[in-house]
Amino acid sequence: MDRRSIIKNAGIAGVLAAGVAPAVHAQAAVRWRLASSFPKSLDTIYGAAEVMAKAVKAMSGGKFEISVHAGGELVPPFGVVDGVQNATVEMTHTVPYYFYGKNPAFALGSAIPFGMNARQMTAWMMHGNGRKLMNELYAGYGMTSFAGGNTGVQMGGWYRKQIKSAADFKGMKMRLGGGLVGEVMQGLGAVPQSIPGGEVYQALEKGTIDAAEWVGPYDDQKLGFNKVAPFLLLPRLVGRRP
Repeated sequence: MDRRSIIKNAGIAGVLAAGVAPAVHAQAAVRWRLASSFPKSLDTIYGAAEVMAKAVKAMSGGKFEISVHAGGELVPPFGVVDGVQNATVEMTHTVPYYFYGKNPAFALGSAIPFGMNARQMTAWMMHGNGRKLMNELYAGYGMTSFAGGNTGVQMGGWYRKQIKSAADFKGMKMRLGGGLVGEVMQGLGAVPQSIPGGEVYQALEKGTIDAAEWVGPYDDQKLGFNKVAPFLLLPRLVGRRP
C-alpha cells in the first residue's frame, strides 16, 4: 500500500473531523485547520496533534497539510465541536466529555468515572465496536472520529487544602472535565466548574476555585497546579492478594 492509499483508507488520527478525510490526489493540495482544546504548553496532549499533522504531511508527500491551533486561537477550547459543525475549522483534537451538555453519550468516548482503564477503553474502541457506536452518535452532528490519544487513569485532582474526609467536598468549587464526573462529584457536595485548561492556574491562584482535576502529574505540573494547590489525590488501586 503506498502512502497515498494509507491516508485514503485509514483517515485522520484526530478526534473529530467534518465528514471523512478526502482522498489525496497528485493535482490538488488539501489544507485543513485543526482546533485543539488544549494549550501549547502541554507537549504531550497538544503535541499529539502536531505529531499527527507531521505524519499526515509526510505520508501524503506534502499534499495534505494540517495546521494545528491551540485552544482559543481560532475558536474557544469548548467551542471546537461547534467550529467543526459550522465549518469554521475542518477538525478538532479534544475530549468528548467536554460536550456532555449536547448529549450525555459524548462522555462514553473518553474517561468515565469508575469506568474502564486505558487498556480496556482502547480494546472497546478498537475491537469491541466502541468506535463504530461513537461514530453513529457523531454522525448526527455531521462528524466522524478517530483515536487521538489515551491519557489513561486520571488523578483525583489538586486541592488548596488537605482532604481528610468526604465531608470536605461539601461546597467545594472544583474544576472538572465533563458533566458526568461533575454529577459524581456533586453527589459528594462539590460544585463543578467548567474551565479550559489554560485558565485553571489563574482560577486556583485567585481562589476562584478550591480544587482542579485535569489529567495527571506530568501535564498538571506543566500548568503549575502544584504551586497553588499542593495536595494531590490519586486513585486507589484495590486488588486481591495472590
